[in-house]
Amino acid sequence: MELMWWHWVALGLGLVALEMFISTFFIMWMGLGALITGLLSFMLPLSFTGQILIWTVASAVMVVVWMKYFKSPDRTHAGQAKEGVLGITGLMTRPVTEISEGEILFQRPVLGADRWPVVADAPIAAGERARIVDVLGQTLKVTQL
Repeated sequence: MELMWWHWVALGLGLVALEMFISTFFIMWMGLGALITGLLSFMLPLSFTGQILIWTVASAVMVVVWMKYFKSPDRTHAGQAKEGVLGITGLMTRPVTEISEGEILFQRPVLGADRWPVVADAPIAAGERARIVDVLGQTLKVTQL
């Protein structure tokens, strides 16, 4: 059996189009692997085994790169238990006193947001660094570093 370069291009376009309807975000990488195989088959004479090998390797490499570098679940910590954020430090942007909440800013989002209202046992001035010690619903409890 011999596959021409345009067979791979048609397969790749078909798989990418199928991804739009199924939305598994996995079939797309096999489709892009097929497009790469079609391009290489157009430029170089490849055997059927070589074409299958290139398609498999290209698809696998794209899936690994996607999972490792672009689909990182640790970017926001959204949906994680409070134990996952205890100890994270941020910068106080609004002071916290015994009678009013303050606000803290994190370099990276914590539980889906980079700014949070905070309470503390002791006053903390704006511009000071603070560490999360508890999560109280939609408010964080912090202590000064």
